[in-house]
Amino acid sequence: MMKLQGNLDTLEFANRTIYVYTPASYKLDVARRFPSVIVQDGSYLFVDSMTALEADFASGVTEEVIFIGIEPQERNREYTPWRAENLVNDGGFFEGEGDVYLKMVTEEIMPYVRTRYRILKDAAHTGITGASFGGLISLYAAFQKPAYFGRFALMSASLWYANFMDFVEQHVFTQSDMRIFLYVGEQEGVGRTTLQQHMVPNTRKAYELLSQKIPGGRDCIRLETDPEGLHLHSYFNAYFPHAIRFIFPGGR
Repeated sequence: MMKLQGNLDTLEFANRTIYVYTPASYKLDVARRFPSVIVQDGSYLFVDSMTALEADFASGVTEEVIFIGIEPQERNREYTPWRAENLVNDGGFFEGEGDVYLKMVTEEIMPYVRTRYRILKDAAHTGITGASFGGLISLYAAFQKPAYFGRFALMSASLWYANFMDFVEQHVFTQSDMRIFLYVGEQEGVGRTTLQQHMVPNTRKAYELLSQKIPGGRDCIRLETDPEGLHLHSYFNAYFPHAIRFIFPGGR
């Protein structure tokens, strides 16, 4: 593992592992509180992007943030907003317990971590992110938990999920201060015959819909795509520093 400028702690809480990254300034300025980002699927999104992230922190282009990576117990259950047919495994269902999961994150995990680290508590300084289903539940949180989250980094979010675009169309944001970053690879869903074929067009449609809903309009939302991009960690990690730079821009 590369040498970190900051620090990475591993906690155990409620039978799951939580990874907490604190940036370099955390140990130098002991009076300062920091923004935070809840991260789905453990730590890979930020740990595997750390060289670029810490360079952006050091240059001032990105505000230093605390990452809180939460290991899922069963992502198909926890990261889905409602029950739907499991098209990926050709049978069964996605259980759709996203509301239960988000309640646990906001009412149990976040308070637990905040008692141990100096974290700003308002929604405008609190982000949530994930890739694939992790991105899906992060966008769902924008509507379901507006008092908790105001910054969103959606990495190849599974916006093909049954009826999710209808949900986005029908709901509004109640936050007054928001920033949203969306990434999708243009090769995602190509050649699929299931709902996953709608990955790219639904992401573009979501960008248009959210641009009309978000306070501040297009200045506060960004969509980036990669012409060669596949649904792989390597692409999520390549664009993750762009996402954090946009949702938590530094003073430079």
